[in-house]
Amino acid sequence: MKNEERWLLNYNLLREYILEHHFLPGKKKVENRGLLNWWKYNKKLIKSGKLDAERTKMLEELSQLRDI
Repeated sequence: MKNEERWLLNYNLLREYILEHHFLPGKKKVENRGLLNWWKYNKKLIKSGKLDAERTKMLEELSQLRDI
């Protein structure tokens, strides 16, 4: 699987999770910990300026979904 496909897969999985639960996965539940770690890693990339504008915008939209 290419990096782009893997990134989009994780994005969509996290989006579905947030739409269902209205918050990020908890770090204590093993089954969704990978999504939380993926989220944290991408937020770190944003802060360091290493994530492109399109992906940054997509992640910001996920942040807004959490606040519903």
